[in-house]
Amino acid sequence: MEVRIPSHKLVATQNMWIFLKLDTRKGLVKMLQYSLDEKNRLEVPINYLPLASGADAIPGRFNLYPTQNMWNFILLDEADGRSWQVQWSTDGKEGIIPIN
Repeated sequence: MEVRIPSHKLVATQNMWIFLKLDTRKGLVKMLQYSLDEKNRLEVPINYLPLASGADAIPGRFNLYPTQNMWNFILLDEADGRSWQVQWSTDGKEGIIPIN
């Protein structure tokens, strides 16, 4: 039986309405908000540029790890060890910055 590694993953935040949606191949992260009210459902990109592409974009390459700050996660490239601080936000202050 072939083991299949997912190309996308949902990561829970401490906010009951918010998940982070990770493209495990490219390192793209989106904030995903669900709601019973249609106008409150949304998906907001946190980073727009892929961190891996082409033959390097393999499922499972990237993973998100929570921190003790509910707004911040660490994105880890499990292939080469690079890492980024990922901040989600409900007021337009989301972003991703490399940790060097």
